[in-house]
Amino acid sequence: MPNLAARRSCVPAIPVRTLAVHLLAFLLAFIGALPANASSPLEAESTARETQPQQTFQRHYKATAYITLLSITTFSRSGVGFGFAGADLRTRGAEQSLSLQFLSGSTPERAHGLNRFGFIQENIEQKSRATVSADYFGLITANREESLNDARAALNSTTGDQVAFVAAWAVINQDRTSYSVRHVLLPSSYRGSNADQILQQVQAEFAAPMPRQAEKTEILEGPPSDTFLSSLRQAILIGGARYQSRIVFNGKGFQFEAVKRSDAKTGAELRRAGLTASPESIMQLNAVLRNDSTNEVTTFRLWFEQGSANFLPLRFEFKAKAYLRLVFDEEPLSAQTPALKRELPQ
Repeated sequence: MPNLAARRSCVPAIPVRTLAVHLLAFLLAFIGALPANASSPLEAESTARETQPQQTFQRHYKATAYITLLSITTFSRSGVGFGFAGADLRTRGAEQSLSLQFLSGSTPERAHGLNRFGFIQENIEQKSRATVSADYFGLITANREESLNDARAALNSTTGDQVAFVAAWAVINQDRTSYSVRHVLLPSSYRGSNADQILQQVQAEFAAPMPRQAEKTEILEGPPSDTFLSSLRQAILIGGARYQSRIVFNGKGFQFEAVKRSDAKTGAELRRAGLTASPESIMQLNAVLRNDSTNEVTTFRLWFEQGSANFLPLRFEFKAKAYLRLVFDEEPLSAQTPALKRELPQ
């Protein structure tokens, strides 16, 4: 498997430091809102019953931050972050096995030295397009930046020899979910290019004995639940303009809603960038994720090419503030760097 690597307008009033602070807030909010994962215990059986060749899709992304004033872009900086999305699909009649991955992080050289990184993998077993069971594994750089002042302090603080990571693992079926969370220290010199080493160390942490109280089981009430990336894929592929599902993450329930529409204007922009040959097929998906307990809402949007075998987004966007948005665009093949694409061990 390959490994993971990882315009400015003249507006002196908005320094790069401030932009980096908001980039940090975005990355933490966006990655932190998503689930995490470990490999599926059903994978060996799925492979044995495989009746169609495995399909593999990937996209690599580069992030650009935009600051707007009265709907006019006054400042932008490209290359402040990176992203990767991948999918492996195996189909056996009405049954399907999915392995979905998402990776995102900051590029320290372009983000005032900020080094943030997060990874998710979901493994899903479906029958007639309904999720039967799933598991997920993921990790993210730990932090306590709850406010702008906290983020500034993170920028100004000296870097130690180690950085704290938080990793989560869970197994979900139709009536319950079991999950655990681990905190690990890793070298502060690690970057996206060290993803393999990071995952190996975190997997070793989960393989070690854990206190019984560290692993929790929740009984789920209400309709069957899905995972985030799986629901997002369903929303992209479904024929209708609207999609709703219930998502579970570490024992908490979320309502997921998505609305799609044609977006030929963005399609023309993506064609000029060399990312699509069919601008009329570009669809915009607007998504809302609502916490059942707190009613807290997270929104984002993405663009994909309807009818393309590769359903992964060509672009995704999160608006961290009224004046700030971060856009991840697929990189042309000539500009891509290798990204994590590996199966986690059983």
